[in-house]
Amino acid sequence: MIGNFLFSQENYPNCTHPKKIEIPFESSTIETSIEEIYYQPEDDYTYWYQISVQSDCILKYKMSLINEDDDYEFLIYNYQGNNFCNSIINKKIIPFSIAKEGTLNLKQGESYFFNVVYLNGNGCGHNLSLSIGDNNMDIKAIQNGCVEEVMEEIVAEEQNVVEEIVEEIIAEEQNVAEPLKSVKIENGISGLVINGKTKRSVDAQVSILPYNSVQKQEVRSVIGSGFVLDNFSEKKVVIAVNKFGYKDFTDTIAVTSGSFIIELIPISVGDKLIMKKVYFHPNTYVLKEESKKELHKLLAFMLENTNSSFEIQGHTNGNRSVKRVKKYAHLGDDWNFKGSSKKLSKLRAEKIKTFLIENGVSGDQLETEGYGGDKMIISKPKNMSQAMKNIRVEVIVIQ
Repeated sequence: MIGNFLFSQENYPNCTHPKKIEIPFESSTIETSIEEIYYQPEDDYTYWYQISVQSDCILKYKMSLINEDDDYEFLIYNYQGNNFCNSIINKKIIPFSIAKEGTLNLKQGESYFFNVVYLNGNGCGHNLSLSIGDNNMDIKAIQNGCVEEVMEEIVAEEQNVVEEIVEEIIAEEQNVAEPLKSVKIENGISGLVINGKTKRSVDAQVSILPYNSVQKQEVRSVIGSGFVLDNFSEKKVVIAVNKFGYKDFTDTIAVTSGSFIIELIPISVGDKLIMKKVYFHPNTYVLKEESKKELHKLLAFMLENTNSSFEIQGHTNGNRSVKRVKKYAHLGDDWNFKGSSKKLSKLRAEKIKTFLIENGVSGDQLETEGYGGDKMIISKPKNMSQAMKNIRVEVIVIQ
């Protein structure tokens, strides 16, 4: 295996820009540091580390797999010189070790190159653990094939959407010197949330906060009947509504007596919805069960805006060739996709279209397109969070 691999230049596209690590770790390094890195397109099959030794020490190392179904080699070179990439190809330097775990006695001034070589599998990536005495450095290097397997974890960390936005809106409104409007109420507070374009009532979660208090109340305004808060005695309140597909609403109201209507403005032509919580099983166009909640939000929005037309767009992290996943071999065609990322993204958009039509949306409202990696948000992602921003479904209002 090593003999076949070593001397082909195309297998060393990235040895000119390895990840550089100085040994021993700098004094500012935390006792245990964990770093996440993401394979670049040129790192499709190999990942390189350059270890520069600043003083004598003993280094313990271990390379492990993120996904046990993958197969990787780990090659270690000890090199003295200024042009490692040229030497490894032209002088046919061979590694002195292929052990995935071990101990190295390092001497000041030495330079080592670690090479992690992807052989086969799903291409999820590798872990590299380094330790010198009590100081540890843990690196998680994620390859493209692994992104979709852990997307839910990162989305949960990044999103915190509704609660944070509402809290920020309320905090801003509480700084307003004068109320923006006044309504009259006798024994309670009641209201109705409507679509500002169609004027029809919609279902929505409403946050109500007394102006100088932190005791927020959450009520649901239901279609037709709205909402009622009995025995409401506050004189001034902040109202906030954050509803999928609509502009955020916030207002300060001086309460006397009566009732009021909240008008939500739906997104307009050219605006887009980024479906951050729509997940597919890796390398397939099979929706995960966790996607249903987000898809039902999209469904509700489309049913409330039947005069609008939408394009459902699929996007992937780059335009790589997608391989079948062996563990799905006994399942249907949608589990066993093989082909381009662009084709996969189109099929994913079609899958969402099918869900919407099956639940009452007119097919005449919907178009689909698969862009693959042609419209990446971050062209060269350097970590998992950046990479998964590229894997998304967007819904654009086109009419």
